[in-house]
Amino acid sequence: MVSNEFLRHLDEGPVSPVYLFTGEADLLVEEAWSRLADIVVPAKSRRYNAERLAAGEHSAAEVAERLRTLPMFSKKRLIMVQNPEAWAEEDRKVLLSYLAKPNPSSCLVLWFHQKKGLKKIEDAVAAVGKTVNFQTPREWELPGWLRERARRFGKSITPQAASFLVAQAGADLQLLDLELGKAALYVGDRGAIELEDIRQSASSQRSYTVFEMLRYVIQRKASQAVVSARNLIESGEHPLGILALLTWQVRLLWQVKDGLSRGLSESEIAGALKQKPFVVKNMAKEAPRIAETELHRAHAAIREADIAIKSSAASPPVILESLIYRLCQGKKSP
Repeated sequence: MVSNEFLRHLDEGPVSPVYLFTGEADLLVEEAWSRLADIVVPAKSRRYNAERLAAGEHSAAEVAERLRTLPMFSKKRLIMVQNPEAWAEEDRKVLLSYLAKPNPSSCLVLWFHQKKGLKKIEDAVAAVGKTVNFQTPREWELPGWLRERARRFGKSITPQAASFLVAQAGADLQLLDLELGKAALYVGDRGAIELEDIRQSASSQRSYTVFEMLRYVIQRKASQAVVSARNLIESGEHPLGILALLTWQVRLLWQVKDGLSRGLSESEIAGALKQKPFVVKNMAKEAPRIAETELHRAHAAIREADIAIKSSAASPPVILESLIYRLCQGKKSP
């Protein structure tokens, strides 16, 4: 099934004990995960019963043990394992053993970024759960995706405006969604987002400033990173918008780093990620400076800051600055 079918499946129920997520559309995966968490685990007990684990940092045996542990203050425990393709053969055997008899009090999500060598796991999941493919729309489909997406903001967007936004922002769904949300705020009470609205609200300079902030973080230059963040806030950016762009930058850096480790050229990576060559070139310069485990920690820390801004009474700019200092304290890669 695809993302829309998955959301309908969740609405109709019941929830399966295992889901296998594939595809590179991170925005759609994140939205599916949030929806699944809302259904499976009550908000008050989510800190005890909803986890996201990196396969590179946890063995399949550890994950299976957690899945077999009784949930606290909830009927179910929810665990996502990211990049389980990193598991060696022994770990995969443990996973297959669990999939043969999953715990009905737990829900496991396996998020594979690559489908190579998944036949046994796919077959095992098919017997007890569902496989969901989160595929980024093809370039010619993106304007239509934006028109459909605009309804979430209570707006419509003209075909010309949607096409222009795709030309400006590229094929990254999270960035497109961020710019669409900004345009929806820009038009105010007007129901339609037009071409001139996108021209006025979209800003490549803002994206570059966030990249500059990330570069300072990688270099452990906390004061410069904080100055970049303050400049963005003073120019009218909300900390949540900055976090969204920072998340996009971290994910893109992660993808570029992975592509380089697999021997791909910058042009090949740009083509695969549907990004402009100069964007990948900038990321490639920073990739050797940071370890993959740091990127995972950064992603988790940004998510925690996002939740804190949305749910606490603390000042959003203060939370953002605290995040920057926290990220700058990470260990340097060898």
